[in-house]
Amino acid sequence: MWASASFVGVLIIIGVPLWWKTTEVYRVALPYDKINAFDPMSHFISSELTVLANDDKTAQDIAKQIEKAFEQSDVIKLKIKKQVLSKELQHILDSVADEQEALEEVAATFNTNIHNTFYVVQRKPLFKDVWVGTERVAFFRDVKAAPTLVEALVHWIYEPSVLNGARSETADPARQIRFPSGPGFHVVLSVVHPKPQLMKVDFNARDAVEDYIGSFVDEISDLHNFTLKSQWLHLLEFNFEAKEVTDSPGDRHFAVRQDRLPLLLTRLEERAATHVSERPTLNLALYVVPCDTAPLVLYDADNKRVSSPVQAFMSPKWGGVVLGNPTQQECQEKLYKPNVNLIMGTFLSQLRKLLGITDKRAVGGARLEALRRAAPRRWERDALLRLRALEQLASAQASLASLAELLGEISNIVINDEVGASINLAVDSIQRAGQLLERGDLLEAHKYAQQGFLAAETAFMEPSLLALLYFPDDQKYAIYIPLFLPIMFPVVLSLKNLILWFRGKPVHKEKID
Repeated sequence: MWASASFVGVLIIIGVPLWWKTTEVYRVALPYDKINAFDPMSHFISSELTVLANDDKTAQDIAKQIEKAFEQSDVIKLKIKKQVLSKELQHILDSVADEQEALEEVAATFNTNIHNTFYVVQRKPLFKDVWVGTERVAFFRDVKAAPTLVEALVHWIYEPSVLNGARSETADPARQIRFPSGPGFHVVLSVVHPKPQLMKVDFNARDAVEDYIGSFVDEISDLHNFTLKSQWLHLLEFNFEAKEVTDSPGDRHFAVRQDRLPLLLTRLEERAATHVSERPTLNLALYVVPCDTAPLVLYDADNKRVSSPVQAFMSPKWGGVVLGNPTQQECQEKLYKPNVNLIMGTFLSQLRKLLGITDKRAVGGARLEALRRAAPRRWERDALLRLRALEQLASAQASLASLAELLGEISNIVINDEVGASINLAVDSIQRAGQLLERGDLLEAHKYAQQGFLAAETAFMEPSLLALLYFPDDQKYAIYIPLFLPIMFPVVLSLKNLILWFRGKPVHKEKID
């Protein structure tokens, strides 16, 4: 009986709990309630707008129409302030001829350098009803310009439709083009010279990247870290299957259909070596067209010539290509000098779209001042901060929701301390970013949104989550039950006699004849 009791003690009292503890899946406690309560469509951004007019009635009327236009928007909440311009500033704004001078006067009186703010200022001597420049200021002529002003605010400054698409992850046209959110990007300018033995190219790629691309990305360093690179790719020939088209006697060009161009990107990918980094790469390629097929002209799917000063095309979430067409004189001299301003300006236009700065549609009666330098407009930086903050929040919440659902369906996924810390950091950062967006603190909100996005991605892609996926519970029991069951049968059957023995009652034994 003591031998039976020792077996029971070892196997049932010690062995079973020890086996259960050593085979359990380690899981850190996670905030499932907070994750399940996430709603990306609930996030909104507060933004401050100040109306500056010559009189109180004009300020009230303009503010009222702007407020009415945005009252149905659940993604942009405007905090509108009204103020009457001083007589001195009115006189200056009405007397200066150039809008840039008027802009400097407004900037000297009001602080236009604060993120997520915008000033709507009355200025009567305007050629159009509304003028929007590169700073956080728009001029309007009078009360009659209110509808035009509202349209400019909706389609240029705030773009609530684009922001709605960012937080809902819908595949709108802008989202299909721009790169996904990330901490940083590589920007690589590749000069492709198929036949260097026939012609020399006078182009300093390194200086062009630093002067143009560097000036642009420096202004948006709050959003991403950029690494700029340049390279030359020689002897990379591509058959465009171009057809010669005669324009006039002695003048001709070579037609290339646009459906042929994706094959060029495949050839560039083979040699560009831009996939060596974990960070996404924005590819910018200048393809120097050989003289025997120059000038190359793009034709669309309807076989119509693409009218453009520069023959270029863009591939969504990859980059852009510019076709460098040497002139007949350059071919004779065997020296091609690209127009740096024109080519780099085209690359900057492509880069803006790839990073999320949308093209602005025309608004009747409103003038959008052309860019005078490589840097984006200040209010475009604010729009990009709003877009990326909402996009990163939506992506982080989707990742956490998917991970929580996966953990609920598969019970043998290990959640170690590192994964738990990443998930908790992501949840806290998302909540903090949402609060900052509601307050209108755009820079800090973007910082926490990016932190939450990176933490959620780290947790979702953690390799340790796959530790026990190849040893599920049914296999565990299939291995251990045949091992323990034969031993447990006699132990369990002896429990009755053991209990009687411990109680001091006689144990009945079978009589053996």
